[in-house]
Amino acid sequence: MMHLLDRYVLRRHLYSLALSGIALWSIAIVVDLIENIDTFIDHEAELSQIVRYYVYRSPYWIVLTLPITTLLGTLFSLTGLARRSEITAAKAAGISLHRLLAPLYLFALLFAGAAYLFTDVIVPPATFRYNSTRDEIRSYRRADGSRRQVLLQDVKGQFIFARSYDHTRRRAHDVTWERTDGQQTLERAVGRQLQWRSSAAGERWWLVDGHYHSLDGDHAVTTPFDSLVLSQLTLLPADLARQQRQPEEMNYAQLEKYIERARSNGEDVTRHLVDLNLKVSFPFTCVVIFCLGAPLAANARRSGRANAFGLGVLICFVFYSCVKAGQALGWNGVLGPWLGAWLANVVFGLLSIIYLRRTHT
Repeated sequence: MMHLLDRYVLRRHLYSLALSGIALWSIAIVVDLIENIDTFIDHEAELSQIVRYYVYRSPYWIVLTLPITTLLGTLFSLTGLARRSEITAAKAAGISLHRLLAPLYLFALLFAGAAYLFTDVIVPPATFRYNSTRDEIRSYRRADGSRRQVLLQDVKGQFIFARSYDHTRRRAHDVTWERTDGQQTLERAVGRQLQWRSSAAGERWWLVDGHYHSLDGDHAVTTPFDSLVLSQLTLLPADLARQQRQPEEMNYAQLEKYIERARSNGEDVTRHLVDLNLKVSFPFTCVVIFCLGAPLAANARRSGRANAFGLGVLICFVFYSCVKAGQALGWNGVLGPWLGAWLANVVFGLLSIIYLRRTHT
């Protein structure tokens, strides 16, 4: 059963944590608005689009700022207790520092678990909708399903690239179709338009006004055409209208399947493996950062909020640099994907253990 002191310490921590999170989220919105206000004005973005833009972007910012939110919340709450000599009073009553922090250790673990679920369940679909809204504002993709820069892969090694796609008319412009055997292009057709037409054989894609290239080793035969039916193409108009998800728009299971498919196609999946491990490692930075910040703040005597903020910014700057360094080393194969993703947690976790062992109880 939680004691009165445990509830008091936890309540102070939750208050500081919420305050830090709201402040950082507000700063992120203001900075992004300053950077993109010209884009909104130039593209005559509607208020509803701008609201959706920030609603769908907020989950990403919340996760991105988790380490500094955790650290600032920890420093503010425990520094306040130390300045008011409440930690000293607890020690005088026979309560050790680690016992005083026990409910916060447990909360840090639960918070990290909740952060992982939030990262896996909420952030990917929100990022997908954010990207769709951003492209809609910038006229890359309209709400009716029309898009620019379409690149899709179909069965039997087929690829379709189109400069733009009008979903209302079911028509793509400046289209290239290719069929490959995985290593070499077997045939290619380039046309001014790709149209969805009905015929006796059913509805099919027709390439209009272009050239067909048959490629056989070093020999190529080019034939002009007015209309060419792409009978092997199985993509439907809805597939061209649907925005394909990027790796950052996938949850852990989806990205894992994506990596398996890419690996079976002979692609280099090193970067995706690092990002896959980051989906787990980054939320659990909350535990590492708390274990580092708690003894620093609890043993403070005269430091105020300004000093706590400065210390928090310094630690998080080094931490984020370590995260990016590990990611870059993992991407380039210097470190394994797992170690690249967990490098910052490992380094700061060891520092936390060392400092905790030296902390006066």
